[in-house]
Amino acid sequence: MSLTLRTNHLPQADAKGRAKLELARIPKAGAFDVVVVGGGTGGAPAAIVAGQEGLKTAVVEPQGFLGGIGTGGGIHSYYHGLQAGVQVEIDKRTGAWSERIGGKASGFHPEAKKLALQELADEAGVRCFYRTFFVGAVLEGSALRGVVAEGESGLFWLEAKVVIDCTGDADVAAAAGAPFVFGREGDHAPQPYSLAPGHVKNESVGFRNFDAGYVDPTNALDQTRAQLLGRSHLYKDAYDETTRMLYVSPILGLRESRFIDAEYVVTLADQRAQRRFPDAIARAVAHYDNHALDYENESLDARLWIGGYSGWHFNMCHDVPYRALVTKKVENLLVACRAAGMTHDAHQLFRMQRDIQALGEAAGVAAAVSIRGGTNVRKVDVKALQKRLVERNALPAAALEGAGVGTSIERDAEIVDADLAGLFKKFGSRKESPALQELVRRGAAIHADLVRTVREGSADEKLMAAMALAVQKRAEGAEVLKETVRSRRVDPAHYNRDLPRYMAAFYLLDHLGLRETGALDLALGLLDDAPLSVHKAVAAIRALGRHAFKVEALETVRKTLRRSDLECALVLQHSMGAQGKPIADDRRFELDLAAAQVLAKFGAPDEAVALAERHSGDTRALVRNYARKVLAQVKEQVPEPALAR
Repeated sequence: MSLTLRTNHLPQADAKGRAKLELARIPKAGAFDVVVVGGGTGGAPAAIVAGQEGLKTAVVEPQGFLGGIGTGGGIHSYYHGLQAGVQVEIDKRTGAWSERIGGKASGFHPEAKKLALQELADEAGVRCFYRTFFVGAVLEGSALRGVVAEGESGLFWLEAKVVIDCTGDADVAAAAGAPFVFGREGDHAPQPYSLAPGHVKNESVGFRNFDAGYVDPTNALDQTRAQLLGRSHLYKDAYDETTRMLYVSPILGLRESRFIDAEYVVTLADQRAQRRFPDAIARAVAHYDNHALDYENESLDARLWIGGYSGWHFNMCHDVPYRALVTKKVENLLVACRAAGMTHDAHQLFRMQRDIQALGEAAGVAAAVSIRGGTNVRKVDVKALQKRLVERNALPAAALEGAGVGTSIERDAEIVDADLAGLFKKFGSRKESPALQELVRRGAAIHADLVRTVREGSADEKLMAAMALAVQKRAEGAEVLKETVRSRRVDPAHYNRDLPRYMAAFYLLDHLGLRETGALDLALGLLDDAPLSVHKAVAAIRALGRHAFKVEALETVRKTLRRSDLECALVLQHSMGAQGKPIADDRRFELDLAAAQVLAKFGAPDEAVALAERHSGDTRALVRNYARKVLAQVKEQVPEPALAR
């Protein structure tokens, strides 16, 4: 057996990030059926379940306890998701330990859950390697044969038949050579991170969950910067009963980083359709809980979902296919954490603690089924896997019928059975989103009715009909949308995450084509607003880059960059409990880099380089990375004289 080591975590690396290190010089600390890397939200149940299934199991964890964000990260409550399988016993044991230690908590007691998870791991015979960091992947060709880790005593490696990556960041998958993506479309950033302080109120342990900023979870120095920045938000001159801290979480609340290119990648379209999969191993349920307030940087799908469907708070439920845990190109590896196969948009729903715990259980069972069946995890007998999950009460028996499980959300007869007039009455209400979805679902059969409503309906009916047509790429309501932008219509938001009506209309027109609908002047007009927010400016500049001619774009971008009344602060989200004054992040770099891309496209590379270089040395890793990507694009940019006048 000829083994090699792949890693990008050691200080001396070649140009491709792979360090030269001989595996033969690293002692082997044991051979296991399963090695789980990361004992957090998904890793703890993965290791426990693998042990319960009779597998010799080890877990490698940099902290001194199991549980991740729910125990050390301070987010000790469940937000959406479905309780099933091993989670029932985990919650039962957590409750019992909470009573024994006399702990009251908002949600579950984090220290009680630490004890419950450790108790279950001990009972399952799991060997825990604490204060130990993953270093590299041990490979035989494309087959993963183990991992190299480092603790106080130095480097060692663990042999494994199956490795389960529960690092959250797909560290094992990335080191082993599995393909992955990172960040969102606009500025390549993941969701913001939190740093939750715990407190005691009325003798109960609680926490505050607020967004502290943005961080590159794959960069240790940037995590250090983020930890210090997060703590700085907690400084006060005085504290009272509602703000007095018990502790500051030792773990950053990292919501997102890498996503593996899995055998199946779950999308927002899957979630909207509440899709069933024949290889279902779990279900995820939540709403589009993104923490982005800058939709100019999100995908077209995200803008349409929030702006075209008003869908931020609409709950969805979908099957999770087993294939989403299976990486491409690397054998003997499962990914059972927030880095599993999903898009950035799908991640907003499919990342809750219960979801990830369910992935951990499914991965532990899949490892057992594959080892008992003498096959690798890519070719596991899915029926046998589902049968065992059903036996463990982790999956409904309906999964064995071969058509998936289906939604846990009951049919809304008021919407599904409503006539058009009834659907239009939902505009501006809590049920606007399902009503819009129903209009779109009925498709071509009601297009003539929607067009007639655009001509003859009330102002609200016209806008709702125009929105329903536009998301289907039909422009009959374009004039209504244009007037909505021109009037800067801002309805009272039903949810604080709803887009202003005029920006939703602008994104819909952008989807239809600003030049094709005669709406290019609206992008120019947005850039004349005073004061001008960086969000609106970036959205309009990027739209010009897609639809404008050279002269229009260059003159307008240069004028915008010279303005002195730009509002460049992004106020971050407080989910639970404000910390005082709002936390804001300087986003001037977003404007400069979006402008640089447009300037380069239309033949002004020197100006583009000057703008991008301003941010290439930023203290924030994500900003530096974005600036350097723009600089690389500028060097490759070919002017498009065909677009010039």
